[in-house]
Amino acid sequence: MNNAHRIARGTLVCLFALSGIFLAAGCYVRASETPGPTLALQSLRELTEPAGVPHAPSIQSWTLKQGSRVLFVENHHLPMVDLKISFAAGSYYDGETPGLAAMTQVLFSVDSARKTADEIARGFNRYGAQITHGINAEQSYLTLRSLSAPEVLAPVLSLFTETLTQRSFSEQNLSRIRRSLQADLTLEDILGQARALSSIRAELYPGQPLSRSVNGTHDSLQRIQAAQVRSFFQRAYTAANAQMVIVGDLTPEQAKLLSQTLADALPQGPALPAPQRFVTQANAGRTLHIEDSTSQTLLVMAHNVVPNQHPDALALQVANVMFNGILNSQLREKHSVTYWVDSDIEHAKGTATWVTQFNTPPYYSQQAMAHAKTLFAQFLTDGPTEDQLNSIKKYLRQALPQLIATNRNLLNELEDINRFDHTLDFTHKITEIQKMTAGQIKAAMNRHMNADAWVTLTLGPSVAQQALPEVSMSENNGQPLCNSTNWMSTAQHTLLGPRAALWQLKHFPIPVTD
Repeated sequence: MNNAHRIARGTLVCLFALSGIFLAAGCYVRASETPGPTLALQSLRELTEPAGVPHAPSIQSWTLKQGSRVLFVENHHLPMVDLKISFAAGSYYDGETPGLAAMTQVLFSVDSARKTADEIARGFNRYGAQITHGINAEQSYLTLRSLSAPEVLAPVLSLFTETLTQRSFSEQNLSRIRRSLQADLTLEDILGQARALSSIRAELYPGQPLSRSVNGTHDSLQRIQAAQVRSFFQRAYTAANAQMVIVGDLTPEQAKLLSQTLADALPQGPALPAPQRFVTQANAGRTLHIEDSTSQTLLVMAHNVVPNQHPDALALQVANVMFNGILNSQLREKHSVTYWVDSDIEHAKGTATWVTQFNTPPYYSQQAMAHAKTLFAQFLTDGPTEDQLNSIKKYLRQALPQLIATNRNLLNELEDINRFDHTLDFTHKITEIQKMTAGQIKAAMNRHMNADAWVTLTLGPSVAQQALPEVSMSENNGQPLCNSTNWMSTAQHTLLGPRAALWQLKHFPIPVTD
C-alpha cells in the first residue's frame, strides 16, 4: 500500500511538472508571435554608461614619529577593522644567508616569549579575530581583522602587539621553523610550476636573491643560528622600516592612536634601503627545458621589466593584460591547445618580471611557444588597437564600484598605494588608463622590452611535434576582450606572495563579501 501511494504521488508530481513546462512553452510561443508592451526591465538596456570614473572613498595619511607613513580609510558600514603592517624584510635582505628572512617571519606562527602558539590562537579565536602573515622577495607582512567594539578590539590589539613584538628565539622554535621551511622546499622541488619558475629566475637573475626560493636552501637553513634570527628581527622589524594601512570602523583619531601605539612597541632603528633593480642581458633569449613525464607541458616566458613606481609601469601592465587576451584568443579559442593563459607582472620596487605561462599537450609545445613569441613580436611592432584599449577602459569604469566594495579590497589597494608611493586616490590608476593612448603603450613596451629577450622554458616530455590545429576563429580574434582576459592571477598567493591589484580583476563578478 505504501509503495502504491508513493507511485501515485510520484506520478502526480511528474504530471504537474510536465504541465508547467508545456504551459511555459506555450506562453513563450504566444509571446514571440504577439509582441506585448515594453517591460519595465527594458529600461535596463537603455542605461548609458557613466561619463567618468565613479567616486571612491577618501584616503587619509599621516607620518608616525618614527618616520613611517600610515594610510587610513574611514568606513563605518561594518563594525570591523582591517589592519596590515608590512616590513622591508623579504628574502632580498637575506644577504649571504638564504632563508634568514623566512625563518624570522615564521616566528609569528610559533610560541612567543609569553604564550604558546596554541594560547595565541585561542586568544584570537575567543574574539573572532583573524591574523595572517606572509613573505615575498621584498617584504613580509601581518594582517589583522577584528570587530571594532572597544571591548573586543582592545584585547585583540594587545595580543596582536604581543605577537608582533615579543618573539621567542628558542632552539625549540627554530627547529620547528626549520622543519617547516625544509618541507616547503621539498614541495617546491616536486611541484612542476615551482621548479619551472625557480629555474627561469636563476637564468634571469644569476647570483641575485631572486634566483632562489624565498625559503632559502636546504643547506642554508641548517646553518642559521638563533643569534642571526634575533639580529635580523631587531634590524628589519623596526617602526621606521614598517608601513601601515588601516580600513574600517574607526575615527581618524582612533586610527592615529592605534598606529602610533603599535609603532612604539616595535624595535627602534632606521629603515632598510629599498631593493635595487637588477637587469642582466647575459642570458636574454635563452631557451630552457626540464624533462618531466607529465601529460601536459608547462610553457613559461619571462622578461625583466620596470618596477611599479616607474612612470611606464602602468602602461606595461595594461599591455600585459592585452597580450594575455591575445594569447587566450589565439591559443585557447583559435587553436584550442590550452585551457588557460596566465600573464602577470609582479609588483616590485626593485626587480619586476613579466611572466606568461600556459599548458599545452606535449606534441604542441614547441609550436605553441614559437607562436606566442611571434604574437608578442607583432604586438611590439604594431602596438595595441584602439578597440583593445577602449575595451579595457570601458571595463575598468564599470568595475571600480565593485572593486572598492569591501574592506579587504580597499586594504590591499591601500597597501599598494603606500608601498609604491602612488597618488592617494583609489581612482588614480583607472583615470590614468582612461587618458592613455595606444601610441603611449606601444612606446613604453619598446623602451623596455625586446621580442628576442624572452627567457623561455618548457617542462614536460620530449615527443615528436605537430603543427597547431585550426579549430575555430571568433569574430573578435584580434581583439582581446575582457571575456578572454585574466585580470588577476588565478591564485591569491603565488611563489612570491599575495599581490594587491585593484584594477586587475577577472571578467566574472567578484563576490562582494567582507
